[in-house]
Amino acid sequence: MIPLTLEEISVAINAATLNLDSNLKVTGKVVIDSRKVSQGDLFVAINGEKVDGHDFCHEAIKKGAIAVISSKELVGIPTLLVKEGNAASKNVDQPTVIALGKLASYLLMKLPNIFKIAVTGSSGKTTTKDLLFDLGNLIGPTVAPVGSYNNEIGMPQTILECDEKTKVLILEMGAREVGNIKKLCQIAKPDTSILLNIGSAHIEIFGSRELILKTKSEIIECLNAEDVAVLNHEDETFSKQKTKAKVVSFGLSGADVSAKNVVLNDKAQASYELEFEGKVSQVNLKLVGAHQVSNSLAAAAVFLKKGLDIDLVAKTLSNSVAKSKWRMQVEVNSKNVTVINDSYNANPESMKAAIRTLKQAGADKKTFIIVGEMLELGSDSKQMHEEVADLIQKLDVKKTLVVGNGAKIVSDYLSNNAYKGRLEFCMDIDSAISKTKEMVEINDVVLVKASRAIGLERVANALMNDFSENLTNTKNQEVGP
Repeated sequence: MIPLTLEEISVAINAATLNLDSNLKVTGKVVIDSRKVSQGDLFVAINGEKVDGHDFCHEAIKKGAIAVISSKELVGIPTLLVKEGNAASKNVDQPTVIALGKLASYLLMKLPNIFKIAVTGSSGKTTTKDLLFDLGNLIGPTVAPVGSYNNEIGMPQTILECDEKTKVLILEMGAREVGNIKKLCQIAKPDTSILLNIGSAHIEIFGSRELILKTKSEIIECLNAEDVAVLNHEDETFSKQKTKAKVVSFGLSGADVSAKNVVLNDKAQASYELEFEGKVSQVNLKLVGAHQVSNSLAAAAVFLKKGLDIDLVAKTLSNSVAKSKWRMQVEVNSKNVTVINDSYNANPESMKAAIRTLKQAGADKKTFIIVGEMLELGSDSKQMHEEVADLIQKLDVKKTLVVGNGAKIVSDYLSNNAYKGRLEFCMDIDSAISKTKEMVEINDVVLVKASRAIGLERVANALMNDFSENLTNTKNQEVGP
């Protein structure tokens, strides 16, 4: 962040100043975790589900924060006091979260020349964000989210990483209800927005694909006529996506930015000819899975429209590697077992894409899927889990381990439909680790995939560490925002 005085910040977020010198400058970062505070930082006290940041304001000041943004008056603490919002809330309508968004918006106003790219979709957001980061660096210093910082708390934190050197800002936008993305766009005011796809993720929350489309479309409805909307020509909702902006479509054919002659190698990595405005350049992706072609086309479309040379874009895409862990992360352990760790999240579309990737990567080897529940599918859950099971059967995956009662539908379907492979079911992660140790064989290709809350990364970690005993009772503490 650029240095800002407390007076300037107080005006930007409509805060009262208590116990502080308004002329002092924030020379560090804006921080919401008191454990990460350094000298010159500004601490934002957010009331969370487990802890209230207001309880750590004294600690933040002791560690070097020059002030705190708070919705409560704190005795003897340099405070920027904010009142707009619901002070009793633990959600994004609380005053300090609203203030965080206002401060992010103010910073962008002070840095008007940053090229701002926003991306959303039912799947592929994080991979596309990582590709955009590599392409953005062709223009200059680029800021992108760490992990999936994609809500009213995470996105402003990403924005506040920008300074005078920043040329490109990439923002991932997620939603839990209609209006969320609209609010994020009001904070960031993107120049280019990408709508990757409309799938079934979170359908239990939204109730229908129509409401998912309505919500995700907020990212392109916020754009002006001089802005750019990058849209998936192959998505079945393409014709329903409305925007005032200039549209650049991407897809395998018939789109502004397209991929010709797509070929997958024995590692399920795609090669294709990138085509735009009559120019063609070869792309050889290091990312795993045929679905990465679409993600890479979306990222390419942004910067080809921006005017970057197609050969440079193709070369950069070809050199890009996965940066976000547990998302189609491919590793080989000491027993020559290939582990495709895609345990960060799952929805019906990404699950099916991952299973197809498993089949491609394990064409001449034994394939093994360790699968857990896909959450937030509502009344469609049974059907969608059965569709996953049907694909496992059709693609002749040799071994299937189903983990958790919520995924038992998969096990039942395979059992009732004469699945020819080895089928096992475990209720919990610890027993799944033990069963995996029993089932896995040298040279296997193993896919590990479920929704984030299931915790299947522990099984993937055990595979990669050859089942070290200390992994059995170790739970990774990272959670997806």
